[in-house]
Amino acid sequence: MRIGIIADVHGNLIALEAVLADLRAAAPDMIVNLGDLVSGPFDPAGSADAQMALACPTLAGNHERQLLERGSGPSDVIARAVLSQSHLDWISGLPATLSLAEGQVFACHGSPRGGDLDYLLEDISTGRARLDTLDAIKPRLDGIGAAQVVLCGHTHMARAVSVGGVLVVNPGSVGLPGYAAGDPMPHVIEAGSPHARYALIDRRGGDWSVELRAVPYDYEAAAQQAEGHGRLQAAHVVRTGWWPSA
Repeated sequence: MRIGIIADVHGNLIALEAVLADLRAAAPDMIVNLGDLVSGPFDPAGSADAQMALACPTLAGNHERQLLERGSGPSDVIARAVLSQSHLDWISGLPATLSLAEGQVFACHGSPRGGDLDYLLEDISTGRARLDTLDAIKPRLDGIGAAQVVLCGHTHMARAVSVGGVLVVNPGSVGLPGYAAGDPMPHVIEAGSPHARYALIDRRGGDWSVELRAVPYDYEAAAQQAEGHGRLQAAHVVRTGWWPSA
């Protein structure tokens, strides 16, 4: 079985189309979408249409919750202004977690234990994301049952990590390779390149393999969309993969 994994599209339809073209060539048996679908200064409505058309297992991330709760974050405000009622109805019906492949794969946005805002694999105490310790990660996996693979998003950091015999995969972000946040402490996330990210996992016999992919696309066109919404920092990170320094 081959599963394609996308996450954190953030409304970037141009990046999503490039990833889907690459995914089609990889011919997965299914695609799973880990949330943060449309909130971003790009093309929220167009990206919603494209993700709805996939008709694939899809999670609600923290931005879906914030959209429905009428949060005031700029990405959510931009998306809410252009989304239709059918888009919102679709979002409101999405689950927070999924069990796939007869329970062998558990999918979440943040972490199984901590919900959609939890960082499953990352330590941000230095102000930048780095891989956390095994002792810190293990309790965040509570609730996965007998799953051999855990899929997560949220941090936009592509990783494949083995934790007590469980393979944890974050595919990275399709549409937004970095951001800055203030909670739970000020920190910056940077992928280091502008590529659109996704992952593939394959079950071969009793084992799972993983491939993290980085796909080039028209970064400049996406950056210009962000500039059109007045989001200059997002434009910079889409062009470069790095958050702009002060």
